[in-house]
Amino acid sequence: MLQRPAPLALCLLAAAVTPTVFAADPPAKPAASTHRVGLVPFRIEARLEGVFESPTMVEVRIDPKRWTQLVVEQAVPHGTRVGKGDVLVKIETDKLDDAIRDLEIGGRLAELSHTLLERELAWLEKATPRQLEFASRARRIAAEDLKRYEEKERQLTEAANDASLKMSTFSRENAEEELGQLEKMYEQDDLTEETEAIVLKRARFQAEVARLYEKFARDNHERAVALGLPRRLESIRKAAEAAALDQEHAAATLPLALDKLRLEVEKSAHDRRKAAAQLADLKADRRKLPITAPTDGVVYYGRLRQGKWIEGEATALRLRPGGQFDPRDTSITIVGGGRLHLRSSVAEKDLGRVPVNAAAKIAPRAFPEPPLAGQVRSVSPIPIAPGRFEAVIDLGEERPQLVAGMEADVRVIADFRPEVLAVPRKAVFVDELDDAKRYVLVVTETGKDPAKRTVAVGRSTDELTEITAGLAVGEEILLEKPGPARKEPAAKVESTPAAKADGTAKPDADKAPAAANTPASTTPAAPSK
Repeated sequence: MLQRPAPLALCLLAAAVTPTVFAADPPAKPAASTHRVGLVPFRIEARLEGVFESPTMVEVRIDPKRWTQLVVEQAVPHGTRVGKGDVLVKIETDKLDDAIRDLEIGGRLAELSHTLLERELAWLEKATPRQLEFASRARRIAAEDLKRYEEKERQLTEAANDASLKMSTFSRENAEEELGQLEKMYEQDDLTEETEAIVLKRARFQAEVARLYEKFARDNHERAVALGLPRRLESIRKAAEAAALDQEHAAATLPLALDKLRLEVEKSAHDRRKAAAQLADLKADRRKLPITAPTDGVVYYGRLRQGKWIEGEATALRLRPGGQFDPRDTSITIVGGGRLHLRSSVAEKDLGRVPVNAAAKIAPRAFPEPPLAGQVRSVSPIPIAPGRFEAVIDLGEERPQLVAGMEADVRVIADFRPEVLAVPRKAVFVDELDDAKRYVLVVTETGKDPAKRTVAVGRSTDELTEITAGLAVGEEILLEKPGPARKEPAAKVESTPAAKADGTAKPDADKAPAAANTPASTTPAAPSK
């Protein structure tokens, strides 16, 4: 039998495996950054980039109606000063002149063709009803002929054919009978007189001819019965069918042919009008060449768009001899005189910092010192590009060395006050329960939590926010929210060597009860939720 271990032995064993627990020291909290409230200079401004423009800038565009093959012969260089009417670009016009001549000749031919069509239409409008009437009459006559032939003429023709054969047979029989009687009569006489011989000769000839005629008559009769009469009937029937088809064809096609000719006349008139309009457009395009200056000024290659000169280099390539002038796009801009202004692009986030009539400091990049004074004239009410608006800034003074196309850096000052109660933007927080409210954390006595205080805010810069109510000069606030309370780390547990009776460490679940049984050396546990 197995013996139970003594109680004293169990106690010693438990003491040998009990772990030793050391409480960890709580970490020290980092000191929070603070700010002392005071009066500071407050400036709201926007930094922009812009391009100088002249008040008189005319884009050169000819907008041809038809002709777009504008090959450059010669163009004035960029920067040339020109007067109104001076030639800017010479264009090759040989092909355009040929096209105009071809259209003029084609117009005269089209006029003759149209006249012929109109006369043919006039004739056809008169002839069509008559042709329809003739076709109907021919069909009616053919039908009447067929009906009469089938009902009467066919029988009469057959009877006439039979009678003709009978007549020939009768004539032959009569001639032979008469000849036979004469021969019998004359055979009784011993001597045949000369007259009798003549009579016999005539009778024999008549009998021979009668027999021949009978043969012809019989052949004709047979032919008429076998071929002539059926063919006659077939021809009359076919003629009636053909007349019917001709009448149907005429009734179906002649009105359509008349309508078709009317449409051809209408189309001819339309084509003539189109050709005349095309000819007029080409002549108008020809009058626009060569391209001349619309006003006095300086030639600039390219155009100004959204405060930037664009396509200057591309224009220089197109305006070389042999290049293709783009008629529907601005290749040349004539810049006239007058006080310059500045055109700038404003980011949407800076729109509130560029109000109309706001003061501006303009530093031309070529001559930045001293800066020029300026004032915002206008700001576009709608975007000119995604997230971009356009502002025009007037110069307070003229500077002779500045020309259109130069660039400048601009500071638009929307608000400046030398002493404003303002704090860093990061020290102003949004209320968690009301997005419209703002608050700061005011430092109180040492060792106490900061006090949450609602404040009224004014305008803001990138770094500062104006406080209009809720704070006083000299108070101290936190620059950031204090971090959440840290949970104290779990007590460090170390096991004595006796705990490893079998050479392995016990699971944490086995260690927890042992730690709970040693309250003298452990940190109190947090209450369970």
